Amino acid sequence: MNKNSSLLSNPLVLSIGGFVVGLLIGWLLLGWVLFPVQFTGAKLFDLDPVAKAEWIVTVADAYSANQDLGLARERLRGFTTAEITEHLKAAFTARNLKNDAVGAARVASFAQVLTLDINGGGTAQRPTPTPAPSGGGGLFGDAGRLLLIVAGVLLLLALGLFVYMRMRGGAPQVTVAKQSPSPAVSQAARAPREEMPTAPAAQNIGLYEPPASAPPMPTQTTTRVATPLTKSLGTFAATYKFGEDNYDTSFTLETTRGEFLGETGMGSSETIGEGKPDKVTAFDAWLFDKTDVRTVTQILMSEAAYNDQSTRQRLATKGELVLAEKGKHVRLETATLAVDAEIVDLVYASTPGLPPNSHFQKLIVEMVPAQK
Repeated sequence: MNKNSSLLSNPLVLSIGGFVVGLLIGWLLLGWVLFPVQFTGAKLFDLDPVAKAEWIVTVADAYSANQDLGLARERLRGFTTAEITEHLKAAFTARNLKNDAVGAARVASFAQVLTLDINGGGTAQRPTPTPAPSGGGGLFGDAGRLLLIVAGVLLLLALGLFVYMRMRGGAPQVTVAKQSPSPAVSQAARAPREEMPTAPAAQNIGLYEPPASAPPMPTQTTTRVATPLTKSLGTFAATYKFGEDNYDTSFTLETTRGEFLGETGMGSSETIGEGKPDKVTAFDAWLFDKTDVRTVTQILMSEAAYNDQSTRQRLATKGELVLAEKGKHVRLETATLAVDAEIVDLVYASTPGLPPNSHFQKLIVEMVPAQK
């Protein structure tokens, strides 16, 4: 009788028994019968292909109404360029087949703003919807039977361990002797803290405190360093090399705690000539602020594009026009963010039949974002 009582009071046995009982009640009864698990908070990349296509086309239609490219980019975060191109091309083809010229024009306009080619050969096929998995049989479905098997195995293991420990006659009790501290340690611990040497307060915090007899320091000699108006968010480099078609790069702006503030980046805005690779004659450097309703954009133009009046008129609607020159500084600023950008390297390409200094061989822009 005493042996059984000692066994039942063993913490290990009680822990295993409580785990098995809690597993059966919490996992099976509550989690699968009374309160089935429901999944919420899915991200865009969790959507099936049909939902992704509908979302991208919705963003294109919304852009035609508000013309907010920054908001459209934010809504398409998480999608690859290939996915966006595929779904826009499919929507463009489908609307043309339905004689919906207005809708097809909206899709084509949005693709042009993103510098995506949706006019290639072939007819894009609409993604085939993936059938949703059936709800199963609850507790008595495949998942329920698997859980019952797992619970049964755990229960058998617990019973086997219980029998084994009973046959052994209980685990030996381990007694740990409590040691009292040595007299030397106790005396040191009881030593008053006031006897420890302390440094002057002014020395501890690194400030200069003049002697009491010294005259007050004149105000003119006191200098203060102004607190910066911005807080740096890092340094990024947007690097373009000839041959990178549909060039578009972006950088996420976050606080040290991971709070999303906005995005900045650079992408090709205007090309010249025919054929591949793209001959980029202008780039758009942009800044998106989640607290601002607008996206600030500056157009970095080649020398030939900057001196061409028709090109200037066409690009003036996108943002402020800037002649791209090595070493030039530009500033993008919104309500709470600012980006200081510098063109650190610029090389023009030479293509027969095109004006000199009309498109870029290489362009590197260093972007230093900061929070106001």
